[in-house]
Amino acid sequence: MNDKQSVGLKRNTIDKYYTKSEIVNLCLSEIKKYIDISSNDLIIEPSAGNGSFIQAINELSNYCLFYDIEPENIKIIKQDYLKLDYKELVYLFSKIHIIGNPPFGRQSSLAIKFIKKSCEFCSSLSFILPKSFKKDSLKKIFPLNFHLLLEIDIPKHSFLVENVEYDVPCILQIWEKRDYSREIIEKLQPNSFIFVKKTENPHISFRRVGYTAGTIDTNIEDKSIQSHYFIKFTNTGNIDKNIKNLQNIQFNHNNTVGPRSISKQELIKEFNMIL
Repeated sequence: MNDKQSVGLKRNTIDKYYTKSEIVNLCLSEIKKYIDISSNDLIIEPSAGNGSFIQAINELSNYCLFYDIEPENIKIIKQDYLKLDYKELVYLFSKIHIIGNPPFGRQSSLAIKFIKKSCEFCSSLSFILPKSFKKDSLKKIFPLNFHLLLEIDIPKHSFLVENVEYDVPCILQIWEKRDYSREIIEKLQPNSFIFVKKTENPHISFRRVGYTAGTIDTNIEDKSIQSHYFIKFTNTGNIDKNIKNLQNIQFNHNNTVGPRSISKQELIKEFNMIL
């Protein structure tokens, strides 16, 4: 894994995260189940770091390229992947598979850039990504002709920082390019409630980010507009019952790397099942 923006208390520092060998083997085992890679296909690892993926990837094909902006292995080519000119590679190989563990960046900004670059020319894309990519909003980054074949959680403490085990909440996603578009998930609409401004007399506030994300409160006055949604019920005859029922919802806080957050679509999905 290449440089990554740290999370939590170390958010303003840059650390080197490396993938443990057993995690590399786990990922490659899953990739082989879902992606047909022939010995004549090209495999690219775009941010090879210290080369933890090299041996396993070399077993899949006769043609492999390993790039990194700061190589730490003689088998890695010094290359800014985001500036890679891939025209000749596309001409030489009918299939190109991208495998690896890209830099994440703050709010996944670098991971998004690596995905967009890869999808310009690859046949398949298999990346270790932040758990925030479980969210539908981040899956939209992939072009519609890319289909998600597998999404699994990466075990805890799968990485090394200065040879010390380190935990970053991550997943493995395997995407394949096809000649037809994947199904678009319909955007949910609120049922029996609406989102309003704090000044529009909401019935409840909903904490959308932070350790207490998912908390509902009728005390609106002291709530920040940056960290809360404000909601007004349209079925006003059942306000107390609505609040009581909604307070029992258990939101999944495990879909992010940094601060816990709940999107409007996640909220609507849970609220609609109750209201």
